[in-house]
This record gives sequence, C-alpha cells and structure tokens, in this order.
Amino acid sequence: MAIGAVVLIAIASVIGCSKRGDNKRHNIGFCMTLDHPYWQNMRLGAIAEGKKLGAEVTIMNAKEDPVLQIQQIQQLIAKQVDVACVVPMKKEPLVSGIQALNRANIPVIIVNREISKGCDYVCYTGTDTYTGAVTSAKILVEAIGGKGGIVELHQHLGTGPEIARSKALRDVIKDYRDVKVLARVPHKGDRGTAVKEMQTLLGKFPKLKGVYAHGDNFAIAAADACIQAGRRDIAIVGMGGSQEAIEAIKIGKITGTSFQQPELEGRSAIRLSVRYLKGEKLKKEYLIPCPAITRENAHKFKGQF
Repeated sequence: MAIGAVVLIAIASVIGCSKRGDNKRHNIGFCMTLDHPYWQNMRLGAIAEGKKLGAEVTIMNAKEDPVLQIQQIQQLIAKQVDVACVVPMKKEPLVSGIQALNRANIPVIIVNREISKGCDYVCYTGTDTYTGAVTSAKILVEAIGGKGGIVELHQHLGTGPEIARSKALRDVIKDYRDVKVLARVPHKGDRGTAVKEMQTLLGKFPKLKGVYAHGDNFAIAAADACIQAGRRDIAIVGMGGSQEAIEAIKIGKITGTSFQQPELEGRSAIRLSVRYLKGEKLKKEYLIPCPAITRENAHKFKGQF
C-alpha cells in the first residue's frame, strides 16, 4: 500500500474517533450538597465512576443554599463543562439556574431531587423518593395496627424529597381513617433539635402511637427521646437505610426504613452523562428503587452511609 494511502487511512481513523468522542476526556460538573454522609457517599460514587469511565468530575458543594448553588452553576458554565449533574437545593429557585445551563447549551441531568417546570434537562436519575416514602409509611401504618395518632418529623422545607415524603404519607393514610397526623414538625436537619421536638411531642400527645421521620438519623433521635421517656411502645420509621438505622432496626430501637443507595445515584449520574455525550438517546427517568427494611430482613442489608 502507498505511504500516502496509509496516512489518509490514519487521518480518517483519528477523525472518526474524534466524532464519536472516544478519545475525549469528558468534564462533568456535579452540583450537590455535602452536609450529610448520604451526600458524601453520592460524591464518592460519582468520583469513582468518573475514574472508571475516564471522565473528570468537578464536585460543587452548595450547602443546601439555592443562591450559592446558582452561583456555582455559573462557575460551571464559565468552565464550559460538557454536562452538569444537579441535585436541586430547592425545586423552584433552581429553575433559573437550569435555564442558564440551557442557554449555554450545556446538557443537564437532574439527580435525586426534582426540579419544577420551566427548564430543560436530559433525564432524571436517583432514588424513587415518593415510592420509598410510601414504603416507610406503610411500615408505620402496619406497625400501629392501622389506627392511632402519629407525628411527622421533616426537614428542609420546600425541597423535592420533603414534598414527596409528606405527600406519600398523606396518600397512604387516605385508606386508614383511624390514623391521624397530630403534628408536622420541622427540625432544620439538626439531630439535637429533633430530640427536643420529640420530647415536646411526647408531653403534648400522651397517646402517641407512631413517628414518621424524613430521615434515619431523625428517626433514631426520636427513638432516643422515646426511650428516655420510657415510651418503647411507639413505632418509628425513617428513610435512607443508614448503617446506624439498620443496626437500630435489628435491636428493635426503630421499626423500619426504606433503603436508599446514594453511591449508586452518583455512579448513575456520571454513567448517564457519558452515555449521552457518546450520542446515546436516553429515557427521561432512571429510578433507583427503595426496598423496605424491617427487623425480619435487616440482616440482608448493609448501609452505604
């Protein structure tokens, strides 16, 4: 074969690879929060998957602050990332941040928390938050025999998970007329505050039957308050599937939880980003299931955080 022909073939090969993006090191921005071990495990999953797939992953910690997150999105736009993975700190305020990414022609993947309408994104991946919350609510209702007063401990008002989890509880108890939500109490994500709030609730509702907590750590905080008050008869459920919660379920300290997998969420976001950049057409949703954990099956689970 002539030398000129060999050179032409080599050039064509390089151009073909360039078009497919096979040799390009993708730069993926990941806007999230790191204020809990859950999110730290998501970060680890994203970084590990990036290394596996040869992508550079830039993590931005918004600290549950939507204003800060929008500023960080502007930083990613300036950096000209190939994809932005975003865990919205709040559903509505972050619409303007996603719109800015849209205008910059940077594809967006929404992770773990929902975003309000008015912006475009490639797909959502993460915990099936609503279904997982339904799972926890059903564990609680069954544990109290379908009747009695319960309280709801929730945090970070207005976030996608907070809204979905409250709706899940309301939807489940529609079928149980004898179950009454006596109070909905925010605790701002602080475990010590959750203990104090629970102590107040125990004094206010002496016939309390159950606690629906928007997180395992707050379920355990509620259990600590109940134990201190000599109330081991109260059913308590959380959400997350932390190592601490699984151990607490095994010894009967709390009743159950729904199992979330933050590391898998982080990996999924990066994996989908790379697939999209390689030209694959993606579905709109890639949900990660949340199975129930109770005392009967807790030995089968190992928490990720």
